[in-house]
This record gives sequence, C-alpha cells and structure tokens, in this order.
Amino acid sequence: MFEIPDPLHPAVVHFPIVLIFLGTILSILTIFTRRGALPQFTAVILILAAGGAQLAVNTGGDQADEVIQRMPDAKPLILVHAEWGERTRTAAVSAAIGAAVALAFYRVLKFRRVLAFITTIIAAGACYCAFKAAEHIAGLRHQPSLPLTLLYTSDEEIGSPTSRGIIERLASEAL
Repeated sequence: MFEIPDPLHPAVVHFPIVLIFLGTILSILTIFTRRGALPQFTAVILILAAGGAQLAVNTGGDQADEVIQRMPDAKPLILVHAEWGERTRTAAVSAAIGAAVALAFYRVLKFRRVLAFITTIIAAGACYCAFKAAEHIAGLRHQPSLPLTLLYTSDEEIGSPTSRGIIERLASEAL
C-alpha cells in the first residue's frame, strides 16, 4: 500500500516550495488582470503553501537532531537552514494573509491592485527565503558523512612492497 517516507522532511518540503513560487506567479498576474477566479486561486495556493511550509518546519525540526548526531560538523548548516525555513514559513503565512485580504477587497479596484502588489512583494520574499534555505542545505551534500582518505600511488604491480604497508595501515584505521 502506501508507506510514509523516512525521513519525512525531504519528501514534504518540496510541495510548499513549488506552491510558494506558483502563488507568487499567480499574484503577479492578479495585479495586471481581472480574469475569472484568479484571485481566489492565488489565495488558495498561498494558503496551501503556508500550511505546507508549517508542516515542513515541523518535520525539519523533528529530524534536525538526528542529522546533527550523525554529522556533528553539519550543525551550523542545519541551524542556518532551519532559520531560513522558519523565515520562509513566516513569509508564506504573511503572503497567504495578504492574498486573503486582497480577495476580500477584490471589488474595490484601487485597493485590489495595491493589495495584490503587496501580496506579490511578500510572496517574492518567501521565494527568496526558500531559495536561501535550499542554498544552505545544499552545502550539506558536499560534506562526507565519514572521514575520507584518498591514496594516490603509482605502483602498477599487485602487492607492491613500496605501498603495501601504507595501504594496510590505512585499511586498519578505517571504520
């Protein structure tokens, strides 16, 4: 049937990111056009993005300690990533509130455009925060979880006496 991914955070976090970017694009369109249900759709997308961002923050907080225990050197990256994730959540919630307020004043032409513009600016801030969170966690991929030793040797023969001792010593030190 259906299995819940473990760890959950990497599986959850992509949905609010996509919704935040989609909501920002729709919010931009809402400034310039008065087409159909675009403001309603924008508000729904940004509200879903805010909810997804809250879920991503919760799952990330639950799993941060596990990652820090496995890779203590990654603690600064994890903490900065979590901080940017919380900023993304806050900006996404603010953009959702802005979209809901803009929707409430949709019939008033002057307020509609001003509120749509404000919502777009806040949503763009959420996009920036999401990008920064991703940028900080991307550095984690380049840190080996275990110490890595590379041995370059020019020996061509198997069992060469000049490098055999070095290889055996390094192998005995390996985990």
